[in-house]
This record gives sequence, structure tokens and C-alpha cells, in this order.
Amino acid sequence: MSLPAFNGLVAAVLLFSLLAGIAALLLDRASRAPGWTTAGVAAVLFGLSWGGLVLLGE
Repeated sequence: MSLPAFNGLVAAVLLFSLLAGIAALLLDRASRAPGWTTAGVAAVLFGLSWGGLVLLGE
């Protein structure tokens, strides 16, 4: 595996884990502000999908 491919793989894993952590924190706070939390979780889960990232990048 070449170094650029490895760096891309590591970046993708780190981005996914960061967004999954944010989604978990938002779900933990869901009881205080359910409306805003639902919108935030939807946005984070959209970002977790590769299609969402491609759409935002275009």
C-alpha cells in the first residue's frame, strides 16, 4: 500500500470516528433539546455517509 493511499485510509477512519463520536454526544443530550438534537444527529449521520460527503463536496 502506498503512502498516499494509507494516509487517505487513516483520514477516512479518523473522520468517521469523529463524526460518530459527535453523533453519540448529541444523542446523549437528546433529552434536553429534542428538536435541535434531532436536526444535529441527522446532519452528522448525513455527513457519515459517503454520499453525503460527495454531495457536499460538489
